[in-house]
Amino acid sequence: WALAGHSERRVIFGETDDYINSQCRKLIEQGMSVMLCIGESLAEFEQDLAGSVCAVQLKKGLKGITKEEMSRVAIAYEPVWAIGTGKVATPEIAQSVHAKCRSIIAEMYDQETADEVRILYGGSVTPDSVDELMSQPDIDGALVGGAS
Repeated sequence: WALAGHSERRVIFGETDDYINSQCRKLIEQGMSVMLCIGESLAEFEQDLAGSVCAVQLKKGLKGITKEEMSRVAIAYEPVWAIGTGKVATPEIAQSVHAKCRSIIAEMYDQETADEVRILYGGSVTPDSVDELMSQPDIDGALVGGAS
């Protein structure tokens, strides 16, 4: 597995959605599986833009990837404001974004693809927060950083 669109690379290196899409497509062409990372900044979260920001990143990140190739794609929702800060999106916030992602994938491909794709949460997952996050219906796993 390879990560594309990780929050630190978006912020530090200014990687754009179009560049991240080209990474995803090249990785898949080379036979690798890719985890597409998406997520909003604190300012975007505070303006209630999490869903729309993630929708744009998801649609642009998956552009040109076929339904068949989606079996080698996972999505990781990383709210940038929660990474390394000790802040964690509530399970309800995370579930809301994950459900929106699944809905977008269903629109882009079909419901079967949306149901099969793994959508992980990656915003300061800790031993204290993991159980409640993983109990949400659209959260399929965790992308763990500091707590690992």
